[in-house]
Amino acid sequence: MDKRQRYTKVMDTAKAVLEGYPMDEIGKMAILSSILKSEFKEWVFCGFYRVVKEDLLEIGPYQGDVLACGHIDFNRGVCGESARTRKTVIVDDVSEFPGYISCDDQTVSEIVVPVIREEKLIAVLDIDGDTVGQFDFLDQSSLEALVKLI
Repeated sequence: MDKRQRYTKVMDTAKAVLEGYPMDEIGKMAILSSILKSEFKEWVFCGFYRVVKEDLLEIGPYQGDVLACGHIDFNRGVCGESARTRKTVIVDDVSEFPGYISCDDQTVSEIVVPVIREEKLIAVLDIDGDTVGQFDFLDQSSLEALVKLI
């Protein structure tokens, strides 16, 4: 199964589970991170950092092979940049990203997608890969569509 088919499977599963059932945003994040990590086992980390203060992210529901950082300031790291700019950020090689926050020694590439509800940033979806250039426009467009389910 190619990557596009895998994302289609994830979207179908997520819609079946999340649509039509009353669930808060944390529950939806937990379900979505589980569905994504189950399909993309090669990812090192897949999870959400929630906005808890004006410029501070705190770890939320996640799945992964590593422990997550507890808090990330909007002025630091890939998650901080995505939160600050409200744009998806793809980093092919984290060792070349200024201000990268290393929480583990397995992450090589990263994609971070902002989660916006009613024009307000509520979280970012952070996914770490173990290969240079692991994420592309297909990942971006698919993940941006998925976070809209939250």
